[in-house]
Amino acid sequence: MRIAVFCGSSARAPQTCLADAAALGAEIARRGHTLIYGGGRTGLMGALADAALARGGTVRGVILRDFIEADVHHAGLHELTPVDDMRARKAGLDARAEAFVALPGGLGTLEEVAEILSFRKLRLHRRRLVFFDSRGFFAPFLEQLEGCIRAGFDRPGIRDFFAVATSAPEAVSLCDS
Repeated sequence: MRIAVFCGSSARAPQTCLADAAALGAEIARRGHTLIYGGGRTGLMGALADAALARGGTVRGVILRDFIEADVHHAGLHELTPVDDMRARKAGLDARAEAFVALPGGLGTLEEVAEILSFRKLRLHRRRLVFFDSRGFFAPFLEQLEGCIRAGFDRPGIRDFFAVATSAPEAVSLCDS
């Protein structure tokens, strides 16, 4: 299975989040799945890819050309696809994925997650999104989704578009289901 992971690349990421990213990368590799991600070498992105590679996993990245020129890309991947803009990057991740996992991150991660959920609502795909939420990072976002349901902007059925995991093995298992 090809699993796209959305996560932050900030070098300021908390150690606990870095550990979760590494655990997820290792678990994806251990199960023989392919990791698809944003191609960076810093923050959660770097921890995720390094752990998958260390376990012998296949890792593919989709990254902005500007990030390659800024030398923040991961040079040890099996495949690194450069693109010109963020829309192409998101499309590249989407096109390669059979399932999605979200780890903590900033605005970019939240935008990616929102787009995947929105496209699912529009019936443009039927793939699962798993929030790896071991430390409650996504609780406010998930509460916002509940608020959208309560206010009538979304139907309760959107809850079926995603699952929440609290460990790396659970996150990968939910992708398999």
